[in-house]
Amino acid sequence: MEIVTSVCGKVAEKVADGVFAAAGDQLGYLFHYNDNIQKLKKQVEKLRDSRDMVQKKIESAKRNGEIIFDIVQKWLPEVDDVSAKAEKFLEDEGKANKWCLNGWCINLGQRFRFSKEAKKHTLTIFDQLQELGKFESVSYPAPPSGIILSSQIINSGIFKSRNSLKKDIMKALIDANNISIIGICGMGGIGKTTLVKEIGHHVKGAKEYDVVAMAVVSQNPSIMKIQGEIADMLGLKSLPIHSELARAGSLWERIKQGKRVLIILDDVWEIIKLSEIGIPFGNDHRGCKILITSRNKDVCIGMDCQQIYNVETLSKQESWELFSKIAGSIVENSDINQIAREVTISCGGLPLAIVTTAGALKGKSIHGWKRAARRLESSTPEMEKKVFSSLKLSLDYLEEETKSLFLSCGLFPEDYEIPIEDLVRYWIGLKWFGDIDETIEDVRNKVYDIVSTLTSSFLLIEGYEGHVQMHDIVRDFAITIAPEYNHKFMVNAGIGLKEWPRRDTFKDFTCISLMANYIEELPNGLECPNLQALLLQKNQISVVPSSFFEKMTNLKVLNLGQIYIEALPDSLLFLTNLRTLEVSASKVVDLSIIGRLSKLEILSISDSILVKEIPSSFSQLTNLMLLDLTNTNLELIPYGIISSLQKLEELHINGNWNLVELCNGETPTQCFCKLRVLKVSWCRDLLNIAPSHLLQGLQNLQTLEVNWCKSLVYIFDCEKIKITKGETKLLSSLEYLNLSDLFEMSHMWKGDHQSISLHNLKSIKLFHCSKLIKLFSPTLLQSLICLEELDIENCYYLREIFEKKEAEDVELDHTITSPCLGNLTSINIYTCDSLEILFTPSIAKLLVKLKSLKLSFCSRIQEIITNEKGEKEKSSESIVFPRLEELNLFYLHSLTCFSSGSYTIEFPKLERLKISGCGKMKTFSFGEQVTPNLKEVRLDGTRRWNGNVNTTFEEYFNEQVYTTL
Repeated sequence: MEIVTSVCGKVAEKVADGVFAAAGDQLGYLFHYNDNIQKLKKQVEKLRDSRDMVQKKIESAKRNGEIIFDIVQKWLPEVDDVSAKAEKFLEDEGKANKWCLNGWCINLGQRFRFSKEAKKHTLTIFDQLQELGKFESVSYPAPPSGIILSSQIINSGIFKSRNSLKKDIMKALIDANNISIIGICGMGGIGKTTLVKEIGHHVKGAKEYDVVAMAVVSQNPSIMKIQGEIADMLGLKSLPIHSELARAGSLWERIKQGKRVLIILDDVWEIIKLSEIGIPFGNDHRGCKILITSRNKDVCIGMDCQQIYNVETLSKQESWELFSKIAGSIVENSDINQIAREVTISCGGLPLAIVTTAGALKGKSIHGWKRAARRLESSTPEMEKKVFSSLKLSLDYLEEETKSLFLSCGLFPEDYEIPIEDLVRYWIGLKWFGDIDETIEDVRNKVYDIVSTLTSSFLLIEGYEGHVQMHDIVRDFAITIAPEYNHKFMVNAGIGLKEWPRRDTFKDFTCISLMANYIEELPNGLECPNLQALLLQKNQISVVPSSFFEKMTNLKVLNLGQIYIEALPDSLLFLTNLRTLEVSASKVVDLSIIGRLSKLEILSISDSILVKEIPSSFSQLTNLMLLDLTNTNLELIPYGIISSLQKLEELHINGNWNLVELCNGETPTQCFCKLRVLKVSWCRDLLNIAPSHLLQGLQNLQTLEVNWCKSLVYIFDCEKIKITKGETKLLSSLEYLNLSDLFEMSHMWKGDHQSISLHNLKSIKLFHCSKLIKLFSPTLLQSLICLEELDIENCYYLREIFEKKEAEDVELDHTITSPCLGNLTSINIYTCDSLEILFTPSIAKLLVKLKSLKLSFCSRIQEIITNEKGEKEKSSESIVFPRLEELNLFYLHSLTCFSSGSYTIEFPKLERLKISGCGKMKTFSFGEQVTPNLKEVRLDGTRRWNGNVNTTFEEYFNEQVYTTL
């Protein structure tokens, strides 16, 4: 107490001298030391719990497709930073007080400092919790999906007749207040859908309408389907599930909320009542207008269209322009020109016939052209038959495998977004590539290549990423023509069936597709000796009769996904040739019977949340190549099950499993030796993917995706691995690395980088890895000889991407023959607030193939090219970006220039330069710029160009300064 009294006396003297105005507070730091420390600990715990709560809300919102508020996204890294500092402080305080009683044996200076700093941390955390209180919600609904214009759609604006028609329709939509319903008529394949999509896209973009919603009605209309499509585009999430009447009421009220609403009903075959759908118009809602397309004018008349427009066939000149555009310059060849014009005429001015025929003949010899002309001349004059004739011509030019895949796309419902991955899995099961020993990736590459051929031939339409669509006429053609190619299909997909179709026999069918209907009951048994594929997904089936599969012994593909069955029937054991089985999003709990399907190669039980454990019988699936366990709630995977799948190439899994648990301690060469694709997600307590002793068993791994693994601190443990000279380095086969939402990962791998080589890596995508500090050591950087794509978003603590040192500091790998980063074509960096250095000159010079550079919301970046430490700048030196075409710099608040060095920077192919929100950027660079192809610079959205990049910048900056004065 004497010490304390002495200290108090000194404090009192200082108060008297006026040094401290709040001596009571200072004494409080000494006397309330323990209270301050305990309060801080409680606040740290409270903040940690609050962060977890917010994170769970974010995860839930993302699963529902909602968008997270920016303020919430910024709060998370701030909280991580505050928590980390507070925890580090408590750790230091704990070490200092390890052998003390209530902190009194440490010196008073330390006690005072610790107490004061604890209170400071507590107040900071209190501020963060106050910010949390301002969050009414962490997310908001995503904007309604818009109308997608496929890149393959031939713009109707390039044709004089279509452009005139489009203007007339838009004038009626915008100016004619007395018109509520407009009809657009024309035969199939003439371009009605293309036209209305362009109109809808235009009036929405021009803000003539607040909302534009489109639904495909089709030949067998489903009111609930139409309501659902409109609701999705209106952003209406709470539509009733079962009642058409209740859904119509909800839709009616939502549409009435919009001041200007355009509803497009495409491909209407018969009169439908708009009130049954829930669309108000006329006196009920003057601001709502309806645009209808139909092949039958009487339908438009019957639906009381006040204005009806006919879409005519293209003129001879327009047909020739379109045909030439697709077929290419070969049509100008004197030997082919006349034939090409005759072929064009035979297409009858029908865009669908023209594009498919021109696509089929592109690149063909003169003999192919003559043969096509003869076949088209002999076809029937009816227009739709002429379309079929054109499609048949296109099909005949395709290889057999391509024909089969095209025809199999007809198994899906009309206007369906077909997942290409479904085609891959079905094809593996059907063995339409032949019974040859190929990897899943080989088949996937083939399927994607065939799809590319079909889209290039206009037989398929590109959908959103990883999906394709079929025009309804093309689909009708595929189903009609399939028997000529020995494919006997029964397709009743997506037509609203409530009962199993009645037929005399099912013996001849090779494929039956009843997907996307309302079927509740299945027959007791069917005699289908030739059936190879049965697609029953997306129905309301609750029970599969016990004998249902007994006479389908040749079945190879079975899809029971998204139905309501709770048990698999015993007759499944009769499917001894089954290779692809889908039971995703089902209520099935017991999967043990699946383990006896010994030929199974593809198995998906994804989204089956009732499945708690993998049965031990799965160890018998020795031919399994792909196992999809995504979004399941697995609690038990018996030891040895996964490692017994010796042919497993792809594993998609979630849960707290690392590979050593799945491998059951077996040697690396026994486990996962064929694994090429590993996708891991939603693992809360997983610390790493593969312990060190298993890494060498992943010598064939090509794709690694890791998502939402909260506790993951690194991906691979290389700490105890030593690679001797001549041995294959780890991860040398890895091609695609996608990591997202790994909030604790500070490094991608642990240990010595000398054991790793990434010389086959093509793509790196990192999203929301908030604690990641660095990416590539000099050793790893040296091996990046194949990297093509680098995409990094929301890595808030990332300081450095390319850590480049002099060559003599790194043990060179003499097997590398091309420079690192020499194949990098695309760089996209978004919201990396700690990033200070992007390129040094030595790195910039390696980017000889870079085409696109996009950098956004990186607040600390001051320049794009930064001199290396100790490097002496050479004024005569130049840096060339020989292939850079696109350069975007957005909201880089500290950016002052592209480079402060006196280098000559050359952009021989740069066409687009966009810079926004870079208020400190007064000039582009301090050296000379060479931009021979640059014609326009966009600065904060305004177009500028005076022939020189720097003076363009300086003029704009001076104008901005003058405006603010």
